[in-house]
Amino acid sequence: MPQIIQGYRVTVKPNDTTAESTFVADIVAAGAAATTVHYPTLYRAIAISLAIKNQDAANNCTFSVNGQPAVTLSAGSDQNINGQNIVSVQVTPGAAGSVDLLAQVTPMYLSTEAARFRTDRG
Repeated sequence: MPQIIQGYRVTVKPNDTTAESTFVADIVAAGAAATTVHYPTLYRAIAISLAIKNQDAANNCTFSVNGQPAVTLSAGSDQNINGQNIVSVQVTPGAAGSVDLLAQVTPMYLSTEAARFRTDRG
């Protein structure tokens, strides 16, 4: 059953072993204003796993996934989000270190799973 996440029709299941995926990395510089990584725009994909690594040893950072309320990540720590459909993540880094976003993304399919596995496509 498809989901609508931030206006996108997401047809892939995050733990679908038949879906192709790849790794992408985005680095948000220290002291930057709130920065949003929007996976459909940047990669034409949905993130199915995400590691957020706060490289700032002195300051907290905040992050928000899919427009949910912001969560604070303490200095030098990391957070993993696995088995989810992630359209976007917004990060506000601390002043002294970057925030690394390491994601596993899968392409946005324009059809349903049934259409993807049809054998009569020709």
